[in-house]
Amino acid sequence: MKTKRLWLVLGLAVAVALLGSFSCKTGGGDDDGGDDQDNPSFVQETCPGCTQESTLANGFRFFSYVKNIGGAGKIGMTISSSKGSATQQFTVAANTSYTFSADVPAQAKASASFTYSVKFPGPAGYTDTRTKNGFDCTGAPSNLKLTAR
Repeated sequence: MKTKRLWLVLGLAVAVALLGSFSCKTGGGDDDGGDDQDNPSFVQETCPGCTQESTLANGFRFFSYVKNIGGAGKIGMTISSSKGSATQQFTVAANTSYTFSADVPAQAKASASFTYSVKFPGPAGYTDTRTKNGFDCTGAPSNLKLTAR
């Protein structure tokens, strides 16, 4: 009789263990399925009357106006030139407008030109590109800033 009870108890234990190993997920939460909707994603934002660039003693400061239409998070921005690059990490908020600025050293040179280009991350993404004729890039970009506005 003890053997039958032992098998009954073992059988119940196995049944409970098997039932516990299966689960059903119901409801929301992070789906971890590669959905980008919660990641930062930038688009161009118009800014009538806003400065696009300013002249510095040794080059230019370029401004880009963007909006994060995605979620909050951290982004890395890299600006490169033929003379080097600068990288900066920024924490961004969801659904927020930003001004991005970077300094690029340059000197006047009639036969030269350089192109400033910055790509903002995300599925929507935005690349701001401008060419400066009559100037030669003389060094790595610097002073990268991303300011909420």
